[in-house]
Amino acid sequence: MRLHFRAYFSPLFHRLRAAYRARSIFAVLGNRVYPPTFLEELNEQCRIFFPLYAAPFFVAWLPYLSLDPLLVPNQPTLFPILRIGLTVVGIAAVIARRVWTHPAKHRLISIGMLYYLIIATGVLTGLSKAHPSYIGGYCFLITVLGAMPAQLFHLYLSLAASLLVFTGLCFVQNVHFDTPTLQYSLQDLISTIGVTILLSYGWSVLRRNTYEKGRALQESNQRIHEQHHELEAQNHELFALNTEKDELLGIVAHDLKNPLAGMKGVVEILRNDGKTLSPEFQQTLLAQVNNSVERMFGIVNNVLDMYRLEADAFGYVITKQDIVPLLKHSLQFHQEAAKAKRLHLQHNLGDDAILVYADTQALTQVLDNLLSNAIKFSPLGTSITMQLTMQLQNGHETVRIAVQDEGAGIPEAEQERLFTKFARLSTQPTGGEHSTGLGLSIVKKLVHGMNGRVWYESIDGAGARFVVELPRK
Repeated sequence: MRLHFRAYFSPLFHRLRAAYRARSIFAVLGNRVYPPTFLEELNEQCRIFFPLYAAPFFVAWLPYLSLDPLLVPNQPTLFPILRIGLTVVGIAAVIARRVWTHPAKHRLISIGMLYYLIIATGVLTGLSKAHPSYIGGYCFLITVLGAMPAQLFHLYLSLAASLLVFTGLCFVQNVHFDTPTLQYSLQDLISTIGVTILLSYGWSVLRRNTYEKGRALQESNQRIHEQHHELEAQNHELFALNTEKDELLGIVAHDLKNPLAGMKGVVEILRNDGKTLSPEFQQTLLAQVNNSVERMFGIVNNVLDMYRLEADAFGYVITKQDIVPLLKHSLQFHQEAAKAKRLHLQHNLGDDAILVYADTQALTQVLDNLLSNAIKFSPLGTSITMQLTMQLQNGHETVRIAVQDEGAGIPEAEQERLFTKFARLSTQPTGGEHSTGLGLSIVKKLVHGMNGRVWYESIDGAGARFVVELPRK
């Protein structure tokens, strides 16, 4: 039965204890974030400790409504007004905490409550003609207020104002401290003031030291946290680079394997049967070797170009030049490859000069990549069109070069990877040609290096369209 009782109530007890700790003031102080300045720290402490120092404003004065007439017969009407005023001030403080938007509202509210409480107590003690019971309460209140999270300036100023009011009322009412009881009470008041000044100063130093240490620890933890994030980012970057390196080695090894195997086969044929082969067949074999060598050169050059671009070592020489002859030369250069697949290269280029700012080598490489890609992915007997147009947008003149084929296009799900490195897409070359997956990523970097833009446009039922935009100014 005892085991059953403990098993039933133990989880409830632990939940209640956890809830208490989560809501306790010490848990709040231990887990909160330290603000940038010490005044903001005091404001935060005033917010946290408000329920403690505000409670007397609502309940502590209630017994005095019946005690005041006994201790001070014929008391002035100011007694109950000051007592009830405590509740009024407390209610005003609660409302101000909810509706006031000032960043230092908690500190200002606590200072206002401090001034009212200590000055009102000085008035009551003076009106009581320094009654020992009131001086005793005055001493207790001074000691308690010395521990409040307030600035020493306001604490001492409010205490000085309260003592000044108390002294003035005693003088007006001809209070003589010649009786032993009043003398002892006055001595207690003076000693309490001295001790409170020392203790409040100690509390202030302790608060500031705690704040500074907490702030330093918080900043240290923040730096460690940031360094941890930086290390994580660097680890991710290193992991990505290592993955890219492995992927590059795999791709290069795979792509170089086939042409090397073909060259090895040709070498074996020439070694074993070279004397018996006809000159025409030997030329055919040498052409195959040449194609394999060019293919390997293309793979190596693409890889070197990519890493040269990423290292910002391309060395652009951007000049103002006529783009039309460059486009016509690129079309002429790819004419033989297009004829091999019975493709028609079309253009709308005229003879008028169209000037742009570009790097000749970079632009030639961009055009070669776009035209070779269009030839690779175009079905036999179709057309490839190059268009040149001028644009004017927001006062900026640009030239757009579009290369359009009549192939299958790029699936929408793969278009976001189109200009990334090693992008192997589902669309395959129509003539068994080879692709490293680096061409379009090189195009993007080269175009951006010339202050231009490049993008892909999908045309339903009409293939793919790549557009390069370059500035005219």
